[in-house]
Amino acid sequence: MFGIVSGKGSDFTSTVAPVQGKPDGNLSVHALFNSKQKKFVVLSLVLVAATLLLFNPLSECRFLNYDDNDYITENLHVQSGLSWSNFVWAFTTTDVANWHPLTWLSYMVDYQIFKLNPAGYHLTNLLLHVLNVVLLFSVLYYGTGFLWRSWIVAALFAFHPLNVQSVAWVAERKNVLSTLFWLLAIAAYGWYVHKPGMKRYLAVVAFFVLGLMAKPMVVTLPFVLLLLDYWPFGRIGQSNGVIPPAHWRRLFLEKAPLVLLSVISSIITLIAQKSLEATKLNYVVPLDVRLKNVLFSYAEYIFKTFWPTRLAVFYPLAFNPPPLWKLIVAGFVLVSLSTLALLGRKHRYLLTGWLWYLATLVPVIGFIQIGAQAIADRYVYIPLIGFYVFIVWAIADWSNKLQIPKYFLPVASFCVLIALSVDTRHQLEYWHDSVSLWSHALEVTANNNIAQANLTNALEQSGRSAEALVGYRILVGMSPKSTDAHYYYASSLLRNGRPEKAIIECKLALQLTDDPRSQARTHALLGRALAISGRNQEARIEYGEAISLDPQQSFAYLRLGLLEESEGNSNEAILNFTKSIQIAPSDLAYLHLGKNLESQNRLQEALIVYQQAVKIYPTLGEAQQSVISIQRKLLQNEKSLRTN
Repeated sequence: MFGIVSGKGSDFTSTVAPVQGKPDGNLSVHALFNSKQKKFVVLSLVLVAATLLLFNPLSECRFLNYDDNDYITENLHVQSGLSWSNFVWAFTTTDVANWHPLTWLSYMVDYQIFKLNPAGYHLTNLLLHVLNVVLLFSVLYYGTGFLWRSWIVAALFAFHPLNVQSVAWVAERKNVLSTLFWLLAIAAYGWYVHKPGMKRYLAVVAFFVLGLMAKPMVVTLPFVLLLLDYWPFGRIGQSNGVIPPAHWRRLFLEKAPLVLLSVISSIITLIAQKSLEATKLNYVVPLDVRLKNVLFSYAEYIFKTFWPTRLAVFYPLAFNPPPLWKLIVAGFVLVSLSTLALLGRKHRYLLTGWLWYLATLVPVIGFIQIGAQAIADRYVYIPLIGFYVFIVWAIADWSNKLQIPKYFLPVASFCVLIALSVDTRHQLEYWHDSVSLWSHALEVTANNNIAQANLTNALEQSGRSAEALVGYRILVGMSPKSTDAHYYYASSLLRNGRPEKAIIECKLALQLTDDPRSQARTHALLGRALAISGRNQEARIEYGEAISLDPQQSFAYLRLGLLEESEGNSNEAILNFTKSIQIAPSDLAYLHLGKNLESQNRLQEALIVYQQAVKIYPTLGEAQQSVISIQRKLLQNEKSLRTN
């Protein structure tokens, strides 16, 4: 860690003088606080204990039906654990529209330890958050010399409800993990600027690369390091007396390799997101709507910082921009704070903190629209650190200037932290399961079809099929031109025994899309509805259409296999089940493939299929019983051969 940079002015409270007089053999409270270093250790422990206690309800939280399935519960690579092939996959895949190999590897490590116990994954997220809290406290304290101000900023970061999403959502592992390396890179940079050298500089590069491999949002680090050169390191303009100033050319040359890494990471990210059409809304949402949302979002995050209510997992992007008066207020807030930062040059932390906030939000602010959200709480996990510095340092200096009683700010800070902690604990209740999370999102947002779709899906997964059917009907009413809405409604109708109505919804869905993959899955579902209705020949045609549109349509192969099996066409069934497994393994495909092989007395092949099923699905009891049954048959056959 780098040495302490002396700060000007006094901190929230004055330093407690060493205890005078003869020691009495007992450890007093004063003895714990008779040096700043001891204070730092004790306050770090307080942060750790308080954060762990505050987020303790995470131990009861479940996996969510939003991204957690893609990352863990339905991801066979993660569920096969650490291996060389999975290591290669993690570094080459762009699944879920991102390249973040370290995030994938962290999930694989969790699976090795916890299997599919969500408490373990939540514990990892929480421990990463705790590390980030302590690292932030360390970086600020050793970088500025202000103990209590640094502690307050770290406590705000630890307890603020806006950070609940990053910690409580297992799929946001990339956020807390990348921030860990972001802060380590800043710490290494502080080490470097005190005594520049290649070894120290390479440490900065290494941590930055690791951060990029966890989440590409950290691409703004080079700019933030330049801000830190301005304050607190004092390498630009007036020196702080500890670190010598540096010429602009040197400062930019230092950042050049890091900027190059940022550019490479950004290109990889755009390629990954375009490959899965994550950026397709840029062609749908007009540029002026996106720009107005950018202005509104910057101000909205600040508002939620001071008044963190009506927080949701998803805020839908409105194609109609915010009302004019909201845009005027947002513009006024941003201009006012920018003016304050520019005019208050005597207080360099103002410009550093404010530009930190503005710059680190750029990758996710919506200039390039990724996904259908207007804003997201998780996006401010790093950016609000700068704004916290802006506010805390400004209030502390203002109170010193006005000679406010020294105990007023500590008491006020304590009250604010308690209020935020209560709100955070309240927010954690919504993250217990998918039903409570999406129900709350629908309560606090308007026209949220994503929340409606996911709530309905959660109800379905919870066995509340009748409620889910009503939910899908509502979703179709909210989004009558959505192919997905009609598709999921049709699926629910099938599960509720209404295939004829499902056929109608599938045909409506087909009329609303020209995307081959979307058409393929809808043809496959239509085929299933027709098969349930006893219209097998029509069903066979639909399955064939699905496969011709998308040769990777495993569901169509699976259902076609079941259709052939029902008509006694065992060879055709085996062929289709095999193709389905080759594309996307499923327990149902394995079981029926094994069953059809058994029916043809191909016992050795059936045994291999069942054993593979047990390996992938250890709790699949039917496959386990089939393994035992076939082994007995083979043993009996072997005995019979010996007898004969």
